Amino acid sequence: MAQSNVNMSKLKRSFQMLAAKIPQRTICEQLHMGRGVLNRYKTLADSQGLSYGVIGRMSDGEIESFLQLSKPTAAPSSQRQVLDGLLPEYVSDLSHNRYLTIQALHESYKKEHPDGYGYTQFKKSIREYQYSHNLSFHHTYIPGEEMQIDFAGDALWLTDPKTGELTKVVVLVCILPYSGLGFAKAMYNASMENFFGGISDAFSYFGGTTRIAKSDNMKQWVKKYDRYEPAFNDAAVEWAAYYDTSLQTCRIRTPRDKGPVEGLVQKTYNAVYALLHDEVFYNLLSMNARIYELMDGFNEKPSRTTGRSRRDIFEAEEQPTLGKLPMTPYRFRYRKEVKLSGTYHVMVDKHNYSVPYQYVGQKVSVLWDLDTVEVYSGSSRIAIHQRRQGSGYSTLDEHMPDKHLAYKHGQGYNAAYFLEEAALVGSNTTSAVQSILNRTKHVEQSYKSCQGVLSLKRKYGKERLEKACKRLAGCSSITYTTIRNVLEKNLDQVDGEETVSNVPQNDYVRGAEAFMNI
Repeated sequence: MAQSNVNMSKLKRSFQMLAAKIPQRTICEQLHMGRGVLNRYKTLADSQGLSYGVIGRMSDGEIESFLQLSKPTAAPSSQRQVLDGLLPEYVSDLSHNRYLTIQALHESYKKEHPDGYGYTQFKKSIREYQYSHNLSFHHTYIPGEEMQIDFAGDALWLTDPKTGELTKVVVLVCILPYSGLGFAKAMYNASMENFFGGISDAFSYFGGTTRIAKSDNMKQWVKKYDRYEPAFNDAAVEWAAYYDTSLQTCRIRTPRDKGPVEGLVQKTYNAVYALLHDEVFYNLLSMNARIYELMDGFNEKPSRTTGRSRRDIFEAEEQPTLGKLPMTPYRFRYRKEVKLSGTYHVMVDKHNYSVPYQYVGQKVSVLWDLDTVEVYSGSSRIAIHQRRQGSGYSTLDEHMPDKHLAYKHGQGYNAAYFLEEAALVGSNTTSAVQSILNRTKHVEQSYKSCQGVLSLKRKYGKERLEKACKRLAGCSSITYTTIRNVLEKNLDQVDGEETVSNVPQNDYVRGAEAFMNI
């Protein structure tokens, strides 16, 4: 290679002038070249038997080869030859073992080659080999062609408003590589229902579908990895068919295959996580509302170089190329078959949902997603409930047998209800019920007695119940039992208007006047 102060043009011109027999002093003065430099290249040409005119007509590449003859290359040392042979294996070990260090490699190298290079030269050789072999393929993305999917490595946290306990949530990140438009959503976990619900929400956020959806080999996506023909799980295939998109995976341990979404994860840390650090969220809904707000700001921020935002590029160039969305978002649904027990409820994640009692003993199919729980008998849906979190029961009245329904209604009785029902029978019944309600300090304790009184109308009819209550109007303590006794003994059928008293007839019973003189 020529020295920095002698370029190819000067060298070619110098040999052309030598061929024209121009003195070397004149050549050096005109070309600002040292006499020693010109003499060295002249001597090299003479030693090779090349005429000056031939060299003056050479191409730059030919002159480059000619000049290499002036720089004899020293043979590499035995230490260099040994280390060069080991470098590919060392670099491969470093890339596949995250815990291995160059220091540890050097210690192993020195044990086998005590006369080898020191640590500084060894590390320099490792780094130079990595740099020279770390080649990157430049991807050219097409508008609307691809959506890339990944999970952020760091978590966010929800706070329990009562206890202050923190709950970890994961963050799904998606990107359209052409425009760089990003989407992020927090989820309780990375389960199948949350994952497919999240990427469906990403399509909804973008306002259309892409022709390819790419992710790494996560278990929610791939059933069996193969570099050329990966086996996707049934849920992924169903999701892809729903949105008319194709599934792709990255090569194992090759994050550059989805470089844009890897970069978006880091940008999400800066644009979202950093701003949420001092904010407290008590539920996922409020957290996601804030994340969407921050991601909108991120997508609308203009680039320093082009002045265009990701949103501008998306709306102008990519949005028109997206596929059409289905009418409703896809929701992953779990499915199980159970034999309906006598409780006529099915359990989903510790919560029980009612099914019409008529199907007790039959096999039913239970399907559920993030929002709903559905129960089918064959192809007919026989129950639908809103999905609930935590243990408990969701029971619809129409699913209950009559006896259970009556019992349930009984749990909701109050004094006003009994007085209203008694008024439908008559004024005497109303008075009797009122007397029963007034009998105890805690009115709830008399509800069973009132229920028993009103139940007598089913057996004896309203008219007889009203007459029985009228005959007891003079009693100081009216109970369900006394009213029932009147009806059982047909005392309500006795002629006359006399009332039944609960005070026993006894000649020895003294009245108030007996105590006047005490």
